[in-house]
Amino acid sequence: MAGLRTWFGRGLYQDCVDFINSFWTVLLLAVCSVVSFVVRYTTTPISCWSPAHFTGPMHSFTQESCFLKDLYHNESVMANDVNKISSATIPSYHLWIPLILFFQALAFKVPNIIWNSTKDLFTFNMEETVESLKSVQVTNPGNYQALFSHAARVFASLLKRNRFTLSILYLFVKLLSCVNLIAQIMFLTVYFRQNLAIRMGSSAGIDVDSIIKPLLVKDVYCSFQVRMMQNTRFYGVQCILPITEIYEKMFAFLWYWVFLLAVITILNLVLWAGFLFLPFLRDGRITAHVNAAKGSRSDELSITRFISDFLGTDGVLVLSMISRNSSELVAADLTQHLHQLFQEEEECENQRHLHTGKPEGGNVVPEAAITEAALIHDLPSGAESPEKTPIV
Repeated sequence: MAGLRTWFGRGLYQDCVDFINSFWTVLLLAVCSVVSFVVRYTTTPISCWSPAHFTGPMHSFTQESCFLKDLYHNESVMANDVNKISSATIPSYHLWIPLILFFQALAFKVPNIIWNSTKDLFTFNMEETVESLKSVQVTNPGNYQALFSHAARVFASLLKRNRFTLSILYLFVKLLSCVNLIAQIMFLTVYFRQNLAIRMGSSAGIDVDSIIKPLLVKDVYCSFQVRMMQNTRFYGVQCILPITEIYEKMFAFLWYWVFLLAVITILNLVLWAGFLFLPFLRDGRITAHVNAAKGSRSDELSITRFISDFLGTDGVLVLSMISRNSSELVAADLTQHLHQLFQEEEECENQRHLHTGKPEGGNVVPEAAITEAALIHDLPSGAESPEKTPIV
C-alpha cells in the first residue's frame, strides 16, 4: 500500500490540478504511446490493392514496403511509368505517432520537473517533516509539542529569508502548465482535427487550408520499385491505412481531455494567485487555526501582522498545501506554534523598545519619564505619589 501511495498519491507540494497535469495526463499519454505501438503489430495497419499476378510473398512485400513509407502520392502511379514518380507527394507520420505521444507526455512533465528540482532550495523537506509530525501525534503524545516547536522554528528561520519566492515560483510553474496546454490544443487542432481547425479558421477569417498539413492520411497511392536481375520495375498501387482511423479517434479523445484540462488549469492559476495575494481570500484558514488554539477570537490586527509580516505568501502556500494534502491537524498545530513564535518575537521587540525608549510607533520617550514611571510603579499601594516641593 505504501508503494502504491508513493506512485499514485500526489505530493505535499501539489494540488489536484497539478497532479492531473503531471501524473495522470502523463500516464494517459504514455499508455496511448504504448497502445499505438502495439496496434501496429496486432492489427492490419495497411491494405493495398495489388495486381492480379502478384503472389502471396509479393503481396506481403507490397503491404510492408508501403506501410514503412512516409511519403505517398495523390494520384495513381502506373507500372514502369517513371515520369509519374515525380508527382505531388503527401507526407504521413503514422510511423512517428508513438514518439509524438512520448514528447507530448514529456511536455506535460517538464513543469513538474522544474518545480521538484527548485522547491527544496526555498524550504525544508516538507514530506519527511510532516510524516514525522503525524507519526509523533499518534505514537508519542508527550513529545509532539517539542517536535512541533522545533519544526516551527526551522520553518520560521527559512521564512525570514524567503517571503514570496516560493509562491512566485509555484505560480510560474502553473503558468508553464497553462502555456503547455494551450500549445497542445493548437497542435492537436491543426494536425489531427483538421475539420475543426478549418471551421475555426474560417470563422476568424483565416485561410487555414494553406496552413494545415495533416499528419495522417487514409487513402493514398504508393509507388515502389523491385529489382529483378538487371532490370528495375516500378509499381504503383492504391492503399488505405486503417490504423490512422484508430489514431484519429485517440487524438480526438486527447483533444477533449486537453481542452477541459486547460480550462481547469487556467481557473486554478487565477484562484491560487487570488488566494496568495488577496487578504480576504488568504487569511480565513490561518485565522481559524489560530482561534482554535486560543479558544477565542484573536485580534484581527495581530493576525494580519502575523500573516503579512511573519508568514508571508510562502508560509501561507506551505501551510495550505499541508492542510490540503496531509492533515488539517498537522497544519493547525504547525500554525499555532508559528503564531506562538510570532508573539514571542513581538514581546521581545516590545521589551527592547521599552528599554531603549523607542516604542513601536517611533516616538522617543524621555529617559526621565521612564524613570518616573518606574518609581511610581514601585510605590506601595497606600503610599502617595511624590510631589515636587515648591521653592520659597
